[in-house]
Amino acid sequence: MSVATIEELKGLMLKVGIKENVVNEVQPAQAICGRVMDSADYPAFLVAVEERYGVAIEDRYALKLKSLNDFVNYIKAAHSSRR
Repeated sequence: MSVATIEELKGLMLKVGIKENVVNEVQPAQAICGRVMDSADYPAFLVAVEERYGVAIEDRYALKLKSLNDFVNYIKAAHSSRR
């Protein structure tokens, strides 16, 4: 599995139905849940991230992942803990 990048995560956002103009304006440190994604989009994005990067995101962590930077850091930590 590759390490997540902001651009790859934005691609997953597009895949789950977030509009391209919205995705293009998202900043890496910007909160995405509730502002960029609604309550239906966010779980779909979580599943897409889990499938793409082979990580399991428990509910207790999912609630703490607020920005794309948070997702990148979580995925990196999950991959490094497997070593």
